[in-house]
Amino acid sequence: MRTGPNILKTLLPLTLMIVFMTSCKEDSKSSGTTESKVVEGLLNEVTGKNENINDKYAELRKELGTKTPLTNNQLIEAFPRRLKNLSIDRSEEHKLEPKIIGSQNVAGHFGDDTIRIEILDAAGQKAVGAIIPLKMLELNKITSESNNTIRYSKKERNGILTFGTDRDENTKADFQSELRFLYNNRFYVTLEGKAMDTNALWDAMGIENLQKFKNL
Repeated sequence: MRTGPNILKTLLPLTLMIVFMTSCKEDSKSSGTTESKVVEGLLNEVTGKNENINDKYAELRKELGTKTPLTNNQLIEAFPRRLKNLSIDRSEEHKLEPKIIGSQNVAGHFGDDTIRIEILDAAGQKAVGAIIPLKMLELNKITSESNNTIRYSKKERNGILTFGTDRDENTKADFQSELRFLYNNRFYVTLEGKAMDTNALWDAMGIENLQKFKNL
């Protein structure tokens, strides 16, 4: 007979699969191919066909859970004040960003809102909130929306696995490009850019500008 934890381990991906399937059916723009790839990725999760990915994120979650989160002051101090040619913006209160936007979460804008960076310290209790989205992004087999105005990618940059989204201008999104990645196996970074693709966004950020987080 299966134990409670084993049942939950199977039910969670199955629940996610039902939610994704429902979402795909409700989206009139979604194609059959897109829906099937979503289901395939979630089925692989349930049946253990992605054991390497499962093991990797299980280890990361375990390791991050033992770490002590940084203080708000440490997060603000480590956050970059400049990205190559782009200076950090002022907030609505006319104070220089960055600012704390949530528990263990700091963010700031650069170059008159050209680039936005949000960094979550995935230590302690925040480990789950970072690991699950990253794991789902790696399991995802979809490469673009059915009309190809939104494209998804996985690419290793400077030894870091990044998950990218590129949007055409006619999608009217606030930001045309987005990158998500785990920096130094701890900090969940969300990077967004206007009027640039993900390659240009990565270059504009400059990974060296996150060095202070690595040194903490």
